[in-house]
Amino acid sequence: MNLFWLLAVSLLPGLLWVYYFYRKDRYEPEPANLVIKAFIYGALAVIPVGLIEAPFAKLISNPPNLVTLFLVTIGVIGLVEETAKFAVIRYTIYNSDEFDEVVDGIIYSIAAGLGFAALENLLYTYVFGFKVGVIRAIVTSLIHASFSGIMGYYLGKAKLEAKPSLIWTGLLQVIILHGLYDFLIISGFVSNYLVYGMVIAFYIYLVSLINRAVESSPFK
Repeated sequence: MNLFWLLAVSLLPGLLWVYYFYRKDRYEPEPANLVIKAFIYGALAVIPVGLIEAPFAKLISNPPNLVTLFLVTIGVIGLVEETAKFAVIRYTIYNSDEFDEVVDGIIYSIAAGLGFAALENLLYTYVFGFKVGVIRAIVTSLIHASFSGIMGYYLGKAKLEAKPSLIWTGLLQVIILHGLYDFLIISGFVSNYLVYGMVIAFYIYLVSLINRAVESSPFK
């Protein structure tokens, strides 16, 4: 597969998703350059995450039992990926003066999640082909955006309300949700229709948090 098609089903959908969510910040949209930086930071996070997860690849693809799979999907996949996406925002843009309302945490975190998904999708498309890339461009991108956005809501509230403990509430929540989602898929316990149903449910939850954050904006 040539470079054009690789980018067409990985980078382009990721950026379109970023634009879609970016427009939901109606009252004081964030600087585009910071949103793109968040996207790039998220993409770069794939590298250390891949290195950490690599030793567990066989346990994920061929687990000896369901208990092991459950522990690995939550304790490795959920923990490592969501912590990485959280960290690239918490220790960079979080400290910016532009991060001045709750919805900012959502938008920046979604951008990081979509950057992560874009590079991950590019690698999967290269290995498994165009069809897999197309499915992941929709489903995987949206699920990463949802998990990161949920975390971002709590990250924004933690900063604006000066309640650092909310960070751990959000992070723990998405680690478990991500782990359970992957466990159900890898174990084969759910059909494709139920997978799509879960993706839609997470998206609806995310939108409810976005609406709540937007309505609480001091710039309204």
